[in-house]
Amino acid sequence: MNSDCAYCPSSVFYYDYAENDPTKAERHELFHRPCHQCCQSNPQEEQACPTCRHLRLRHLILCVPVEIRKRFLFHLQPSLFKKDAAPTCPLCRLVRHMAFHAFGDDQIPDMPSEYSVCLYLGSLRKHFSGTGADIYLQFKVGDGMSNMWVGDLHIDASESMAKSPRAVDAMVHWPRLKEKIERCCRDHTECQENVRRSLPRGFRVINIPQRRIVEANNVAFAALSYVWGKDTRASLLTATRASIAEMKREGGLSISGMPRTIEDAMSVCNHLGIDYLWADRLCIVQDDPDDKMYQIMAMDGIYSCALLVLVAAHGDSMDFGIDGVSRARPIIQRHETMTGLQLTNLVRESEGNPFTLWHTRGWTYQEAVCARRLLHFTNTRTYFECQTSIFYEDAYNPEAELDEFSAYCLRLKDEIMDFQAFARHLTNYSSRILSYPADTYNALIGIANMLYTTNYTESFIYGVPKVDFDRALRWYAWDGGKAAERLETPEIVFPTWSWASAMVQREEVRYQDTDFYGKLAVWYTRVVASPSKAEQLEAINMQAETRVDEDWEICMTLASEEGCFSNAPVPWSSKSYTFLGTRNKFHARWSSYHAFCIDAFLSSEASQRFEDKDVSMKDLKGGRILAVAQIAFFRLKDRRYGLEILDSEYNIIGELCGDVTKMREEYLSPEHDRNTLCEFVAISLSGLYIRPYTGKERETKNYSDATDVSLLTLPIVNLLMIGRREKYAYRKELGWVYLRDWAKANRKWKRIILE
Repeated sequence: MNSDCAYCPSSVFYYDYAENDPTKAERHELFHRPCHQCCQSNPQEEQACPTCRHLRLRHLILCVPVEIRKRFLFHLQPSLFKKDAAPTCPLCRLVRHMAFHAFGDDQIPDMPSEYSVCLYLGSLRKHFSGTGADIYLQFKVGDGMSNMWVGDLHIDASESMAKSPRAVDAMVHWPRLKEKIERCCRDHTECQENVRRSLPRGFRVINIPQRRIVEANNVAFAALSYVWGKDTRASLLTATRASIAEMKREGGLSISGMPRTIEDAMSVCNHLGIDYLWADRLCIVQDDPDDKMYQIMAMDGIYSCALLVLVAAHGDSMDFGIDGVSRARPIIQRHETMTGLQLTNLVRESEGNPFTLWHTRGWTYQEAVCARRLLHFTNTRTYFECQTSIFYEDAYNPEAELDEFSAYCLRLKDEIMDFQAFARHLTNYSSRILSYPADTYNALIGIANMLYTTNYTESFIYGVPKVDFDRALRWYAWDGGKAAERLETPEIVFPTWSWASAMVQREEVRYQDTDFYGKLAVWYTRVVASPSKAEQLEAINMQAETRVDEDWEICMTLASEEGCFSNAPVPWSSKSYTFLGTRNKFHARWSSYHAFCIDAFLSSEASQRFEDKDVSMKDLKGGRILAVAQIAFFRLKDRRYGLEILDSEYNIIGELCGDVTKMREEYLSPEHDRNTLCEFVAISLSGLYIRPYTGKERETKNYSDATDVSLLTLPIVNLLMIGRREKYAYRKELGWVYLRDWAKANRKWKRIILE
């Protein structure tokens, strides 16, 4: 049984830590039982270190059934990452190389002092022969164990080595990528041009063979997505009113003045057989405000009409160049041979690279989402992404289907409504950085146009879609590390009710994961129909196309019964009918949600509340909006993450959304009075999903029909916590309380001017 083997006790662990240690019999089967199927006398075995010889990697790959070896983590030489280590063992040498690429030279010394290097052997790879393997660092965290992923390997038996794909080199190898792009253009119906998208008038591109700017609306072109950076050298070419005429002459784009990244993009086009390139620096007249805004409003058309978008994903400026084109890439992929096996590491991007700025910029996110095809250039590899899959230059990486986490899809399969996609994109976009706050709205216009297929200036207000205005008010800052404030310059306004006020403070915006049943207030803005007409109020959120979620009729009936409307538009009781009966009565009276809202909010009784107040149009300038809404005052209470909302008897009735870090710090400060009442405005009605962990609230906060059937969600009132500055209110946070508790609160109708 080799019970005295020095390597067995520390060589293998169950993959599932809940199991006991592997038995002596299992260790014997894996490491010591004689096997005549694999070549144990292979001379290359002498290259392996004692730990790897004990491992019998060839035996594990060729002879041990997959379902058995997948149960274990195999430990490698423990001293691999010591500073002065210089392993001669092929496997150890490759694993050390992978770790230093993954974490960097500076992070390796900071690894936990007691750790193990583990090998996990997976299944055969489907796209060609070979076995997949993962490398982990395993170390103790408290009473448990933690695994840190290092990278993965492809392991080939000697019989298939001659057919192995080429490794990723210092420069891009074009044939494989070009063939895939051509196949996509030819065969993928999902990736064909959207006929609804069009290019702007006077659209300019670079004619690469002639090295000049031309106006062309009907040519196949590539577009460049890159980081401008802070390089302000006057010697670098840029389109201006003074230079555009010269740039239109043949040869007008000199090599000496061309930003290196754009020059490299032209070289990529030459390799791919594309004669035209769009790059914003040269194709938009940068000192012409009208031309610039006209092109910005058409970004969705430009990037979606492009045959291919080239993504310079590595680099900090327009003069950085593109890796693998003019800049040699570090050789990351290596082959090692041991015991008749070829070991190849799969290429991955390293973490924390300071030059991967493309993934952090707001403009580049929109450019990727609007594109049909993307060719990404990182400092380690190139890969092609279309609407169906991701295809890697590294042939050891199998072609992968797109999912929510790996792609810049405009819409995911389960996103039925435009707003679902908008909310996802806004979360991603708001996590990125813009060099100029004035771009906050502009850098999302392309995505907004593609999702809502309407004129942006008419269908959006301060970045918020009018048709989904009430849903869109339910945003919150994920961390809430900065106090909400209205930001205003002579050129642009960020009202507190818009997500943009959070993004310009580097806050990531999220949305509630709840069903949406409808508005509880109508919001008005000041509009001027034409210079000859007087200013007037326009209802922002009274749009005929607005959609709400299933059961909205029932929940609006409940809201009417609970006094959430000023004129109680629903004349019957929900307890008199089944839920189906309530729906039927609702639709017999109102043909749609919009028809109900007209009755509930725009009837003479509801409108009277505005006639009683002298609303000055001057009060509604600069992004301020007006409503008559219900307000109530509640206290707050600390919890581990965030703040809860309390009623007058100190019962928990809801919470603020997100971590509200700044507000929580203020609440916990010794100077804060815990009995302070906070003002809340009711904005809409939603449904909180009942989870397995939902407590007694599933009964106490729910509603039932005439047959005692309960709702599948708990009705909640969405609230804006507001502060006051003279006649204006400002949004502080988003919160919610149960409808049952809102109905018990001391509510009042108030005119709110929200800035």
